[in-house]
Amino acid sequence: MNEAYTVGLSLLDFVPNLAFLVGAYFLVRLVLLRSSPFSKITMIAGSSLVFLGGTLKALWKLLCTIGGGDVWLLSELQFVLLAPGFLLMLVSVFLVARQERGRWEARLIGMAPWKIPLLATMTLCSLGVQGILSYMAFRRKAHLAAAMYIVAVLCMLGMAGMAGGEQSVGWQWVEEGINSVGQIAFALGSWLLYSRFRADEGEGRAA
Repeated sequence: MNEAYTVGLSLLDFVPNLAFLVGAYFLVRLVLLRSSPFSKITMIAGSSLVFLGGTLKALWKLLCTIGGGDVWLLSELQFVLLAPGFLLMLVSVFLVARQERGRWEARLIGMAPWKIPLLATMTLCSLGVQGILSYMAFRRKAHLAAAMYIVAVLCMLGMAGMAGGEQSVGWQWVEEGINSVGQIAFALGSWLLYSRFRADEGEGRAA
């Protein structure tokens, strides 16, 4: 593992997690604006699980790189945490979108042995989250936010397509770069959508 990862590559793996955290913060703020207590709890819990799962995986890579040992549990926990995390986020944004009279659909992408159910759940729920958010953004005429969510989806699908490919250091730089772009797009989209909700709320009170 130490030969496959450099310190720089391992540190880069923290970037998409931090970008996701920014996006999740604005989603939580958005849900707090006008949703039910249940959807608030599910969004906070779900985004926390997703962030924790991704961060533990990044920490595992870093520890392996600097010779801190191969704590494999940190890596495997990613799938255990991400699947229910995205599921909870999906429930939350579905409830918010229902208030907006939204509808959703998703696509399944699967891989590997015992991880298949978790990966399928994670991918479906993640696509559902991004799909509903982009739909809400279009309805609110926050077109740039919708575009950012679409970019995030494309990056996620690109990552899924590359998952079974060559695992050289150069290839992993490409994967981490795509992942970072996707999560940064998610963060920007969430900030823009939250800003539009705030602006619309302000106009509603003024009226």
